[in-house]
Amino acid sequence: MPTAYAIQSMRNAFLALLILGSLTTACKKSGGADAVDPRDQYVGVYDGDYKSTIYINNSLQASDPEAGKIQITVSKAQAANQIYLELLFNSTTKQTVTAELVDATYTVIDKQSESLAFGGKTYDAAYTAQGQFVVQDKSITLNTKAETLQLGVTLTKRGDITGVKK
Repeated sequence: MPTAYAIQSMRNAFLALLILGSLTTACKKSGGADAVDPRDQYVGVYDGDYKSTIYINNSLQASDPEAGKIQITVSKAQAANQIYLELLFNSTTKQTVTAELVDATYTVIDKQSESLAFGGKTYDAAYTAQGQFVVQDKSITLNTKAETLQLGVTLTKRGDITGVKK
């Protein structure tokens, strides 16, 4: 009875396709409404330290480093790949910046200049900042640079910030 065998074979193939189809449609698609926001692992308050030093021509330290305590509050921005960093220096001076996040690293995108005081004068300096989260250590780092060229001399203010999540 070749016909009975063919019908049974087609029935098994149909059942296999039906089961396979139901399994693939039952799985969630990546990026769906229930997807986890990767920024959630970084959101929170970090306590740490900062140090800022001014250099002449990127090599000669111009003064003693300024150092102190910092509290960093990380929150989600409107754009899916951005975060806000609220920096509170020595419990007195507050600054909020927006950063673009790529995996665990970020770059400050909304601050292009910073004042740099040197030799009794204040200069407007080009500002850049990059940082990184270390999930295993629950820590954050931020490295900043403000730089200006004045009368053939490069003045650079470098800042290093580290913190640990509360």
